[in-house]
Amino acid sequence: MPPKPPFKLLPPDTPPCKPILMIGLPSSGEWMESMSHILIHDLLYASTSTFMGGGNDYDDKLKYLLSVDGEHLLSLTKKHNGSVILSEEQIYDSKTMEVDMSKIHQLEKGDYQAVIVDDTCAIREPDVTAFVVKQYAKGSSVIIMAVEGIFDLSTLNKNFNVNWKFNGYTARSVELNDLGKQIIRDAFPPAHQYVKANFIVGGGELFTEYMCPEDYEDEEDYPDGAPPPTPGSPVVTSLGDSKSISYFGFVNSLDVSFGAIMLKLCSTTT
Repeated sequence: MPPKPPFKLLPPDTPPCKPILMIGLPSSGEWMESMSHILIHDLLYASTSTFMGGGNDYDDKLKYLLSVDGEHLLSLTKKHNGSVILSEEQIYDSKTMEVDMSKIHQLEKGDYQAVIVDDTCAIREPDVTAFVVKQYAKGSSVIIMAVEGIFDLSTLNKNFNVNWKFNGYTARSVELNDLGKQIIRDAFPPAHQYVKANFIVGGGELFTEYMCPEDYEDEEDYPDGAPPPTPGSPVVTSLGDSKSISYFGFVNSLDVSFGAIMLKLCSTTT
């Protein structure tokens, strides 16, 4: 029997938030571990009104959710109208290895706050792409996660009317820019972080390269001071009236939760 939640749940007649759909995320390896131990738990308690009400202690909630087994976690998800999670193994037909359209048609009946999808499914699976675009047209925000790191973003540009370009897969220190501070807020530390990521240019950048002032104090070597930051951001977003489309390019673990950042993107609008 799982431990008793350390926080109060709202009455069952409390209007639930819209669920967040995660589709096509890898079912094994480092990314699955990251999703199951960080992203899913964050989305479960933070995107549903029953878990948001009453207690709001992050550490207690996360500790509780990490303590329950997968079956109980899924039952909580259904009970509190939490995130809908569909893995790669579930969206492909085991015999044909093609997208199972019966699953897609079932998902189309839902109304989602946001849809999170990996870059492979979003770009290389036309049926999944069509589904995500349809949900975006209905008002859902969309987040494309860089799982395989596909460099050609032309499909995203065409389907979501953005102009993003891949600018490099590298590591550098980054910090939130002014737009990032408005959108990400406390989900990312105020201090700079050294990250490995796909860096994107083309508008809606939320991060900028951190330029350490002490590195450019030598007036002989740097008479004009620090050079401008290298273009590109690991997270970019384009805002609409009631939705947003975002690209999430972090590819290594951070000291902060991926889920906390994504939740901000799921609910960001103009």
